[in-house]
Amino acid sequence: MRRLAAAVTIGTALSVSVLSLPALSLPAVGAAVAGPSTGSPTRDTTHAAARVRAEHALRTADRVLSGDAPRTDASMALLQLRLSMSKLSAADRRQAAAILARPTDHPDFYGESYSVKARQKCAGHICIHWVATTRDAPPSTHWVDQQLRMLVHVWNYEVKRLGYRPPISDGTRGGGGSGRFDVYLKELYHQGYYGITVAEHPASSNRALYSSYLLLDNDFKRSQYGADPMQVARVTAAHEFFHAIQYAYDVGADSWLKESTATWMEDQFDDSSNDNRQYLPWSQLRRPGTPLDTFSTSGFEQYGNWAFFEYLSEHFGRRVVRSIWQRAASFHGGGHMYSAAAIRSALRKHGGMTRVFGSYASGNTTPGRTYAKGRFYPAAGSRSSVTLTRAVPTSPWTRYAVRHLASVNVDVRPGADLGSRRWRLRVKVDGPRRHTMPVVIVLVHRTDHRLTRRLVHLSRDGRGSVGVPFGRAVTHRVTVTLANASTRFRCHTGGGYSCNGTPTAPHPAFRLRLQALRS
Repeated sequence: MRRLAAAVTIGTALSVSVLSLPALSLPAVGAAVAGPSTGSPTRDTTHAAARVRAEHALRTADRVLSGDAPRTDASMALLQLRLSMSKLSAADRRQAAAILARPTDHPDFYGESYSVKARQKCAGHICIHWVATTRDAPPSTHWVDQQLRMLVHVWNYEVKRLGYRPPISDGTRGGGGSGRFDVYLKELYHQGYYGITVAEHPASSNRALYSSYLLLDNDFKRSQYGADPMQVARVTAAHEFFHAIQYAYDVGADSWLKESTATWMEDQFDDSSNDNRQYLPWSQLRRPGTPLDTFSTSGFEQYGNWAFFEYLSEHFGRRVVRSIWQRAASFHGGGHMYSAAAIRSALRKHGGMTRVFGSYASGNTTPGRTYAKGRFYPAAGSRSSVTLTRAVPTSPWTRYAVRHLASVNVDVRPGADLGSRRWRLRVKVDGPRRHTMPVVIVLVHRTDHRLTRRLVHLSRDGRGSVGVPFGRAVTHRVTVTLANASTRFRCHTGGGYSCNGTPTAPHPAFRLRLQALRS
């Protein structure tokens, strides 16, 4: 689901997207629940907890549609409802079905269905649906035709050219015939969205794979979205359709992976739009200390971190993203891995997760030298800055805690009295043990505008050092990047990161000492 970056506080209404189960403030499945027990305690408490979670999901979805939960992520709430509704009572299931209805489904007491008869037109694998009147109407039938041609192009690009699996068929639902994918044009701006992907039914052979359909804004007015309507439509369709593809890999895959790769897909399909740059202020380019696998219900980290997949595709080819999804897939032949493990596995043949993540984190301090369009990206800032002089040539050992899949940058500058080329900087690290995947990169910004990167080789217990030029005649500054590339988690703890888990190396400490030496 694409959300308007300017609409963080907009009240939301109907919206469902390809997102994994949210962490709710509820007892975990299997946790003790008050009340009498009959039969097996484990079975009863598990069933009771699942029922409580489902009822909570229904209440949350009802508040979202009623406009009473403007800070709640609607897509997370409604997907939770979709996947837990079988635990509800018959009456509550009817209410849930109404919440999750297509625009052409009736009755819908939330008022989100089309209020007049819908029209339909199909081409290739796509059927598009719209209404001729009411606020949901597109501006013209010409616009409808444009959208249909564009959606056919999106299918061909993502499925045929890039080689991803097609969405799971919804059979004959939508009236377009078996195997055709349904897209509905609907007024979404007032809800704060560009488009929405709706998970609908599990595949008969694998309940981890779901059919789906799309909702796209009916006109993408320039006055609302601030850009050329067709261009906004193109990137939105590329993003949302990639969610439908993700449902054919694993509906429960980690939420951040879904949104980050879908936002990355926008640029792959339409390189001229650059609409996804609006999310970069929430990315690790601007917030290096926030874990890569963060999913925020009120922020945009999961959208902004498309830059990580841009880094991978520019350096190793865009097939690497498909390789990650293959490893995350829950079908026969897939890897059945959670997101961070899938990335780690896919990067083994590209130097390994530790080295790649460290290079990415260091590269984010100089995006203009790292990405093809990096001159337009924000640069990762530094946690602290140190200036060494003849009088104070050594900094004390300083401790930096670095969260999992995140980094900290430290800038070091030569003082005015360190002019000679003979001055060198000795960077000493006493870091976490190597099995926790620490990595340290030292970047020298030379006065001739060249960059030199050095990897600090760490021992088994995390210690290492490296020397680099430091005299002002040759060095403007040095940036030391301390990164925690750990991808290991205790899964299903409600931690909210990869596999809804808790990192086993959440924020290990790096100790850093900097010393100017004259050779």
